[in-house]
Amino acid sequence: MAEARDPDDDVDRTPTQAELDAEDLAALARSSKDRDQANLYPTRQSDPGVAPRAFLVHARVAWWGAAACGVIAVVYGFLNLGLITDLLRQRLLDGVASDPNNAAPEERVDSLAGFFPPFMLLMILVLLAIEYPLLVAAANHHSRNCRNFFLAAVIVNMLCIPIGSDLLFRYDEISSTMVVVSWLQFALLGLAGVISLRRVVDRWLPESSRMRPSRMLRGQ
Repeated sequence: MAEARDPDDDVDRTPTQAELDAEDLAALARSSKDRDQANLYPTRQSDPGVAPRAFLVHARVAWWGAAACGVIAVVYGFLNLGLITDLLRQRLLDGVASDPNNAAPEERVDSLAGFFPPFMLLMILVLLAIEYPLLVAAANHHSRNCRNFFLAAVIVNMLCIPIGSDLLFRYDEISSTMVVVSWLQFALLGLAGVISLRRVVDRWLPESSRMRPSRMLRGQ
């Protein structure tokens, strides 16, 4: 009949190398899980300090320059909306005549020419109205998400400028200055976006909480 083991014997016994290795692996697993959890939900700095001058001043100055160009384009566009609509209508009709397979249907030319100029002019104002609050919120509230949404709005705006400039202002009857103003807005928006990505700004903003597939799988 087997003797009952004294629990005190296990306390005095020297652990084997396999047991020590298992304890080390368990400790590493716990610390790795804690580190991943900390990276997934980073702690917010209690006092990040004043936003870098590049973010607080330079980016806003570049954006205000772009906004001024956008307002000039909108005012000029609405003052000459009838002329721009007629010129766009004629361009669409020329497209129907020269390449009917790739042109808009002739019965829709009038509706397209009447819709797109005011729509594009209003979208300039809408995008500007979205960008500035995000830029201000990113600096005032120490928000990386607001900075990223600002960049997304700037990219959308920049993608629209070449098309809008061509459809609204690239005509012999329209002053070529408006095309220059449009591309100046493009450049200033790009500058504001680049400034918001500078290293000094990125270090000041809170850490990014990226979602990684490995973390999601371990959580399951």
